Amino acid sequence: MSRMTVEQLRQDLPMAREAAYFQTGTYGPASDSVLRAVQETMESEARHGPATPAGRQAHMEREAAARSGLARLLNIREEELGIITNTSQAMQQIVRGIGWQPGDEFIMTSLEHVSTYGLSDVLAQEHSVAVKVIEGDQKDAALLEELASAVSERTRLVCLSHIASPNGRLLPVKEAAAIAHGAGVPVVLDLAQSVGQMPVDICALDCDFAVGSGHKWLLGPMGTGYVFISARHIPGFRPNFIPDRNPWTLADVPTPEATARSRIEIGTYNHALVVGLGRAVEIMESIGLDTIQAKAAYLTSRLRREIAKMERARIITPAETGKSAGITSVMFDGFTKKEMDGLVARLQARQKAVVKAQWLTAPPDPVKVAMRISVAAFNSEDEVDRLLEGIEEGLSSRA
Repeated sequence: MSRMTVEQLRQDLPMAREAAYFQTGTYGPASDSVLRAVQETMESEARHGPATPAGRQAHMEREAAARSGLARLLNIREEELGIITNTSQAMQQIVRGIGWQPGDEFIMTSLEHVSTYGLSDVLAQEHSVAVKVIEGDQKDAALLEELASAVSERTRLVCLSHIASPNGRLLPVKEAAAIAHGAGVPVVLDLAQSVGQMPVDICALDCDFAVGSGHKWLLGPMGTGYVFISARHIPGFRPNFIPDRNPWTLADVPTPEATARSRIEIGTYNHALVVGLGRAVEIMESIGLDTIQAKAAYLTSRLRREIAKMERARIITPAETGKSAGITSVMFDGFTKKEMDGLVARLQARQKAVVKAQWLTAPPDPVKVAMRISVAAFNSEDEVDRLLEGIEEGLSSRA
């Protein structure tokens, strides 16, 4: 495909004509190009019949290219990649692949996604696993020191987000992985908030497992996610009751080599969504993730500079270079969840600016809530200014 610019991407987003969208950290808007890829695949399957040679041909080549492109984007081998519906389901697969015993330990940070918190509750309550939570709101050195102290001979898995969902902090995941591996403990990374808004090299991060979403910063179709399983872990990784040989396989046919796909993908899935995800990846590669990151960084800097001038606002996302990306979480003095919800609704109604009221703790604390603003490369300076104007007006009306 020909090179695409950020402005061309914006023109390809139907949503951009409707609102100033700062919710990519929750759901990224799909482009017309992605929608066409999905539609064309589904229509071709329907027209020819999905079980006919012509129907299968409609998606097989494009789907193979999509899987190859995503593996290339993540810098992993294709056999280490499985495609699934979302990050939460992907994380379930990884955790279920660990042979938990009572007294085993699961370590995560206090900044993990709420679904990971829910998963850890089940581990503790139903499997008698000890869950250790590392405080995420501290300097990198202190976080790593706490992790090193927490890891023990009973630790079976360490879980960290690359970029934290609640506050947008970029965690020191490579250094954390080195600590865990020094104790012989595998690491799973949640990449949902990083892949698509910055270059991410899974190989360089040296993790054992990784999970992420296609429908956030990659701007892929809803209901797409992925799982990375390092080749060294695939043979013993069995989260599902999937045989290596199908019952109808002839005796003289060799057993296929296990892959991440064969271990986690079960039965029929939506081929068109995989093709659409591949188209989204093509767009990201065409523009260049360095370009995407730089544009979002410029807009984020503009946003944070002006919010910092507001008397009642407190940015809780780290401001140091290299410690965050496009997510900015802001607390407002005295605001409860109900009041934050009201401000978010006001911004959408008056400025057509879409942001999120974000819980900062699990279980939720009524006063520990922030406005989470996800600035993507496709956003514009005018949209940022419109959002800032709306925040100031909302704060003034409450004074």
